[in-house]
Amino acid sequence: MIIRRGKDVERVDVGKPFGMPEGKMIIQWYFSRSIGDEKYHHNFAVRKYTLKPGVLETPPFHYHKYIQAPFIISGKMRFETPDDSVEVGPGDEVIFAENEPHRAIAIGDKPVEMICIIDCPDGGDCCDPDAPQEGIVGLLK
Repeated sequence: MIIRRGKDVERVDVGKPFGMPEGKMIIQWYFSRSIGDEKYHHNFAVRKYTLKPGVLETPPFHYHKYIQAPFIISGKMRFETPDDSVEVGPGDEVIFAENEPHRAIAIGDKPVEMICIIDCPDGGDCCDPDAPQEGIVGLLK
């Protein structure tokens, strides 16, 4: 058994590639391939995002080479694909297929907290926060 306390999980600022100022998009890797030894290795990861509202009107569309399923804990988000848009709040989940262009916008005046589960194709590098992440995320112009 492994016990990890959320307050002790490293907080990493990941907003810069999306044009966000420092401290506006934070990720915590709650469960990844870097946790534990061989018996804990798996084909998914669990991350928590904290997003501050009102930073960007329209962040760029991006995509990943994995399936992504964000679950909203608090706050409100608008998720968009080139063909669709939906507003979600606490208790809602959105699922994106691999390579599906999408973007997420925090709406309202409260921070958003969401848990994001991803699968780990191609050996699981995207489930290891210490692995090089080139090619895992692509930005669309």
